[in-house]
Order: sequence, then C-alpha cells, then structure tokens
Amino acid sequence: MRRSALVALVATALVATPQAQAAEVAPAAGTWLVSQFVPGDHLINFPGGPGDPGLTADGVYGLAAAGVGQSASAKAMAWLSANLPDFIGKGEESFTGPVAKIALAAQVQGLDARKFGGVDLIERLTELQDADGRFRDKGDPEWDESNAFTQSLAIIVLRRAALPLDKATTYLVSTQCPDGGFPIVFGEATCKSDVDATTMVLQALRNPAALAWLVKQQQADGGFPAAVGPSNANTTGLAVGALVAGGQAGAADRAVAYLRTLQVGCAGPEAQRGAIAYDSTGFEAAKAVRATAQAMLGLARVGLVDVSAASASAGVPAIECATTPPSTPPSAEPSVPAPAGPAPVDPPLAATGPDQAVPLTLFGSFAVVLGAALLFVSRRRKVGA
Repeated sequence: MRRSALVALVATALVATPQAQAAEVAPAAGTWLVSQFVPGDHLINFPGGPGDPGLTADGVYGLAAAGVGQSASAKAMAWLSANLPDFIGKGEESFTGPVAKIALAAQVQGLDARKFGGVDLIERLTELQDADGRFRDKGDPEWDESNAFTQSLAIIVLRRAALPLDKATTYLVSTQCPDGGFPIVFGEATCKSDVDATTMVLQALRNPAALAWLVKQQQADGGFPAAVGPSNANTTGLAVGALVAGGQAGAADRAVAYLRTLQVGCAGPEAQRGAIAYDSTGFEAAKAVRATAQAMLGLARVGLVDVSAASASAGVPAIECATTPPSTPPSAEPSVPAPAGPAPVDPPLAATGPDQAVPLTLFGSFAVVLGAALLFVSRRRKVGA
C-alpha cells in the first residue's frame, strides 16, 4: 500500500496517474474513519447506537487497504473477539455472514481464524455448508438471511484458507441470471441481477459474463448504483476490486475518480475532512462511516481476496490544510462528468507523518457517545449493507 513517501506527497500538487492519486487520498479517509471508533475499538451506525460487528469488520478491511490505523484495527479485533458469541450466534444458532466477515477480518490482520475468540471460525463456517454447496444460517429457518453476499464472503474466506471451493462456487454459478449478473436473493421466481451482489461474486470468483454485465452498469459519473438510486460510494468501492481483478483498468480508473469526488476536503468542516460521502448529495453522518470504510478498498484498488494489514502503519496521518491553494492545480482525472455535491479534494488534504496520532481537536462528531454503555445485538445485521 502507501509508504511514508506517498503519504507525504498528499500535500503537493502532482502530475500523477489516477492510481497514485487514489493512493494519496485513502490514508486521509483512514484518518477520519479512525476518529469514528467508539470508544476507540468499534464502529456504530448512528450516535448512541450499539456496536456493529459487520461495520467494524468493514473498517478493519478499509484501514488495511489504506495501509494505516493498525492500532485501531488491533483494538477492533479485540472487541470482536471479546463479544464473538453475540455476533456469530449462540447455541443452535450460527450465522454465515458474521462468521465469514469476522473470519475474513482475522485473515486480513494475519491472525489465526481457527483460534479467534476461542472459536475455530473456519470450521464453524464449513459446518454451515449444505451438500449442494450453499452456506445457510442455522437456527430459526425464518431468519435465514444467507444470500449472494454471504456465499461470496464464505468463498473468499475459504480461498484465503486454501480450502476446497468446488461445491461452493458451483452453487454460486448456478444462481447466475440469464443476462450475466447475479441476484442478491437466491431462489426467486424471476432472477434479477443486482450490482452489489455481482461485485461480491466477482470478488469471490472469475466470471467473464458477470464482469461484462457489471461494466455495463457503470454510470456516466464513473460510479456504480445499488438496486435503486444514483451512484454510491459503497457499491463503487466494492466494484473497483472486481474491475481490477477482471483487468478492466479503464473502468476502475473512472470508478476511483468518482470516489475521489465524494471525499470531504479542506473546504469542508474540520470534523468531516477525509470522510467519503455516500453519494453526491453530500456528507451525511449516518451513512458516511460505512461509505468511507468500503470506499477505501476502491481508493486503494484492492479486493477482499487480497487486502492485508501486513504493511499497515500503526497510526494515521494528521490532516493539515494549507491556508492558500497550491499554485499548480492537481492533474486532471479521466474525463468524467462531475456529479453535484461534495467537491474533489481541492485544495488537497495534506497528510503528514503516517505514524502520528490524529489531533484530538480535529474530530468531535461522536464524542458524546464515548461514555455510553455498549449494547450488543444477539441478531446479525445485514451483511454488506
């Protein structure tokens, strides 16, 4: 990922490739994201809300992709470990999504997923695979939320663990829609391709027809939409990994350029700088944490199969904004119509010292919840939302 030299270059106006420019903004996003961990070890969906294990895992992936925030990620993993039964299921209950997400977080962190929190997450995951290759939740059948996301996550975890994938991938391919995309829900009377589902499937396996379908879904602004609505950071962040793996460099460049337009720069409020807005309507606290975490994967051009914290720095860069813009503007991005909403990083976010701590005065968005009692959910949340 980024090295200190790349981080230092954020303060300057560069004549650089889109890849280099993307590498510069990802650490600044990590700086903002680390400030949102409550109280330093997990992420929440809204102020005063309970800790969200899936969102916390997303944060671990994003920080690893950006190559920063390892200290925060280590605390997050300790939080996930200490509260593991509340997340993956107790007794007869066992949920594919949380098991796979937390196992993947352990793998990204270089931890042993077979000995995480006193649980063999790999064995727990394989026990959820049916004879036909589908991973299903165990417990109340009415609460089975297994879908293309959870199936793809399970395959990614097994791939990283070097375990057999034949049955799991054969089942997943069998759900493909006639137009080449993949549905989010299995077994529907009408197969409806979904962008989010297809981006996840393409991170789990190579499928030329699905890749061709995904490329066609790219919008004029370079981003990718969910089932409804305009382009958004979450879907686009995941799509970049699929595009890079499939050799679609041009489409990936346009997607990264779109993500950069969503980052709050020096013109924005101090407490929001570095964050990635969900879409072009601008920063919204309730959506920005997940949007930033998932967009960081795209900004770093890395997928879930390959992301690793092995070279991540312990801290995050301090964000410094110059009082006057640089005399030489940043080099132009690929020609993409700019959406209305937050402006690209201009003047750029200056990130200095990748191992420096973030000044406490820089962020205050969620300070009111630092002393709140943690509420742990016994049910899993939608994975990949």
